[in-house]
Amino acid sequence: MSLIRFNILALTIGVCLSAMTPQASLLMKSFHQFGQSPYSDQLKELVQIKLETGGQVDEVLKLIQELLDSLKQDQVDDDVAHSRQMAVFDQNISELEDDLSKLNTDLANANVLIQTLAELLVILRETIITYEKQLAILNEQEQFIRNVRAADVKAYNRRVEQANKVINALTLIIEKLSRAVDQQTSEQDRQAILTQIHAECHEQFGPNHPITILIKLTTRFDVPVVQRILEKLEQIRDGANKSLSEDIAAEEVASKNFDTSMNEIETLRKRLSTDLENLNQQFNDKFNQQKIVLAQKEQLLIDIPITEELLQLTKEQQEQYHQAYLSRQTQRQSEIEVVQKAYNLVFDHVDSARKSEDLTAKLNS
Repeated sequence: MSLIRFNILALTIGVCLSAMTPQASLLMKSFHQFGQSPYSDQLKELVQIKLETGGQVDEVLKLIQELLDSLKQDQVDDDVAHSRQMAVFDQNISELEDDLSKLNTDLANANVLIQTLAELLVILRETIITYEKQLAILNEQEQFIRNVRAADVKAYNRRVEQANKVINALTLIIEKLSRAVDQQTSEQDRQAILTQIHAECHEQFGPNHPITILIKLTTRFDVPVVQRILEKLEQIRDGANKSLSEDIAAEEVASKNFDTSMNEIETLRKRLSTDLENLNQQFNDKFNQQKIVLAQKEQLLIDIPITEELLQLTKEQQEQYHQAYLSRQTQRQSEIEVVQKAYNLVFDHVDSARKSEDLTAKLNS
């Protein structure tokens, strides 16, 4: 019980003083053995006021008992409040320590993840560059094959055109030579046919072409010679037809191979393009994830010091609260000892007085 509460109790007793009874005076003399302290002085003052206002010693004993019970109850209430508040502090500290541990773990995990993502992004970037180069090479190969194919087709068309020209010319020459060696053809017509053939060969093949040179041998008409030349021309025509057929067949094979190559290139391009698209998507996803983790790390670097500071502050508040409790406990224990001593003193005085009264009554009787 504080000195303020003593003052309040003292004021409630009354202010009208009267002479103390001999018993009360004797009791007050016993209080002088108390040690000097603000609390004991207040207690002696309270008892004195009570006695001087007509209070009996029994009433003083009752008052001191109430003070003692009040002090003990105050301590019990303070103990309960202290226990509860310390439990709250302990819980808050435990939660803050768990939070801090989790934040540090999250920070460590974030650092590992950031490093992992950085390494993965490097690998993805290198892989993307490789795929882009492969696509570029594939496109160059396709263009090269198309250019070669276009040149081959052009050369093939020229060969076919030239072969058909030769075959058609040979067919016409053979037909005319066949008429020239016909016995029913007059000499004049025969010479006219030969002259026409010479002019056509010169025009069609040029003066130095083997066929032109071969035809020149028919200038002096000799049936056996012309017959041999005719056979030779038929062989040349048949050879030209055969070469043309082989060239056409080879062209068909080349066309199929070209189409196959284009299909294979297109299939490979689609696969590379799809893979490249997936790689770019993975790169973007990981890059965005890295930005998120970096932002989380920045927030963790803010939250961790705040949590550490809050934890330290909570521990300091708990210690301050506990020290204040210990101070109150020590002070209250001192007050209880003073009141208990006063109670024992008054109780002994009352008990002694009662025994004296009982003895006097027996003697008088």
